[in-house]
Amino acid sequence: MDRGRFPRDGYEHDDDSYNTYDHDAYASSQHNGYTGEDGAYSYESAAYTGYDNAYDTSYSAEGRALLPIDEDANLPALASSQMPVTPVIIPGSGVSMGTPFIKRRERPLTLRLTVLALTACVLVSGLFAVTPLGSSADSGISSFQALSGAVVWKKTVSYHWYIAQSGDTLESISTAQHVQIGGIYELNGLFLGQEVQTGIAYKIPDDPFYGKGFKPRTLITPGSGATTFGDSPWTSIAGTPTPEQPCSPNGNGNPTAYKLVSPNPGSHWVRGFTYYHNGIDIAAPQGNKERAAQAGQVIWAGWDFYGLGYSVKINNCNHISTIYGHMIQIIAKVGQFVQPGDIIGLEGSTGFSTGPHLHFMVLWDNVPVDPMPYFGYSICKATGTC
Repeated sequence: MDRGRFPRDGYEHDDDSYNTYDHDAYASSQHNGYTGEDGAYSYESAAYTGYDNAYDTSYSAEGRALLPIDEDANLPALASSQMPVTPVIIPGSGVSMGTPFIKRRERPLTLRLTVLALTACVLVSGLFAVTPLGSSADSGISSFQALSGAVVWKKTVSYHWYIAQSGDTLESISTAQHVQIGGIYELNGLFLGQEVQTGIAYKIPDDPFYGKGFKPRTLITPGSGATTFGDSPWTSIAGTPTPEQPCSPNGNGNPTAYKLVSPNPGSHWVRGFTYYHNGIDIAAPQGNKERAAQAGQVIWAGWDFYGLGYSVKINNCNHISTIYGHMIQIIAKVGQFVQPGDIIGLEGSTGFSTGPHLHFMVLWDNVPVDPMPYFGYSICKATGTC
């Protein structure tokens, strides 16, 4: 097929206009206009004279469509792909047109003043509330005080060491060292009611006022309800007795009406009940027989890791229970029913203790109370020496 040829089908023409552009005339003009050298082809514009004039603009869209060319058609040579590449030079000064440093946006004055005020408040709180965070629950302080003390300001407390001797108590140590007993509790992390142990070193604050008013953490689980046989005297809860369990008389809140007997007959008085000491200490020679102060059921008998050593707890019913600490030997067994005066163990100095004695406690709904009202405030009744 010839290059640039329109198909005849669909032409709208007359014979005269077609004759001026017939095949023979086109072929002759193509041949006469060809010149070549080394396989290159070129066409002279004179060979196509009259082509545009012969084109009829009234041809249909189908008739005007171009058809594919033959592979043998004569085509102009392609431009060389090996043309030299010339670098492009853009005129200019070489200085960046952007701003090298962007000025920081100024914060509003109100925001800056607020930040300064909050910082000052936190610093002031730290100065007046220097308290470890972990002690907030049992020390009677607010959460904010504890947080500020733990995060903002940690005051260093100077102290010296003291090794507990035989017969020492926290009260006697604080008196001899001229310090607050609360300071000893706080520095050594002691629970409320815990005692010192012979041969153990304890921190003593140098500041005589350090720890004043400090309230140690407690091991006590208050309340009543069902009786619980726990893994310590603190988790063993005296509650509703079984029908067959023996009980103390119901004193209806009158302490002497419960008729307690001496738990350590033939002993002597050592010290009484205080906020820091949750029972009374009465001492006899080591191995003295310790007895149940009233009827009840043994709900704990074992070793207490929090200071009582070998110890026993009895549910005496009617809201009261009794604890016996520092035994050298336990005789009673968990679940056993006892009567007043029954032997439950032997006196010793186990646990946190500085000498043989009985640490005797009376609890009302599992909260320690002063035992002496139950003996009519009579030391000889408590020690069994009347």
